[in-house]
Amino acid sequence: LLLYWMMSGLSYIRYSQISAKAGRAALNHSIKEKPKKAAVSNVKLVKPKKELHVSK
Repeated sequence: LLLYWMMSGLSYIRYSQISAKAGRAALNHSIKEKPKKAAVSNVKLVKPKKELHVSK
């Protein structure tokens, strides 16, 4: 099976660069902002008040 990027004479690296550039260009500004907002963590760290000792 000969892949299309090989048939056109491109290396896989160059093909992936072109594909990534086209994918980013297809996204408009509002869609680009959603992943950035999703990447922000809303995790609250809570330290325990006492250590629990478990006897065996």
